[in-house]
Amino acid sequence: MGYINVSKDPQKSLKNGYLSTTLLGLGQTISVFAKQLLKLEDSVTIQWPEVEYQYSERFKGAHFLTKRPTGEVRCTACFLCATNCPAQCITIVAGQSKDKGIEKYPVRFEIDILRCVFCGYCEEACPVDAIRLGSEYSMAGLPEQKWVYTKDYLLNRPENKKRLGDKQISKKEENVKDESVSSNLPNIHRHNGHGH
Repeated sequence: MGYINVSKDPQKSLKNGYLSTTLLGLGQTISVFAKQLLKLEDSVTIQWPEVEYQYSERFKGAHFLTKRPTGEVRCTACFLCATNCPAQCITIVAGQSKDKGIEKYPVRFEIDILRCVFCGYCEEACPVDAIRLGSEYSMAGLPEQKWVYTKDYLLNRPENKKRLGDKQISKKEENVKDESVSSNLPNIHRHNGHGH
């Protein structure tokens, strides 16, 4: 018959006790504080807002709507972004477009930014690349501020004009395969007039 060694109860052990772990934590804090105070170690604290943190290009920040080259909103009010939104924070009211090539357009497009979880599902679901999540991460404000982003605000955000410039106009049509890239796969999206 074998025996199993069981360690002491952590509550009764001096090594794992409340007082000893608290003192160890305080010692670590004081050590880092002293090293940074005496300039023996660099601080990792960013002096925000004077110094902005640079997130990667994949960062999903505040929303904006893209425009067509004519300056109109690219959205066709298909409701895919609102349908895929897990927080149900997107409200769209569709209207009939005067342009014969476009069936609908959003008369009203609103995002309740306080309910948004910044998941990016709206951006992924959009078939015409009308909505994007930009690189803006600083959205602090006062309670009386307007936290429902409207269509006009999403189209003409001054932050996007500074950061994106002409990139605010969607480039989806330009995302075609370059001539220099060769592939042995058949082009399954080619329409030959006989259906799929």
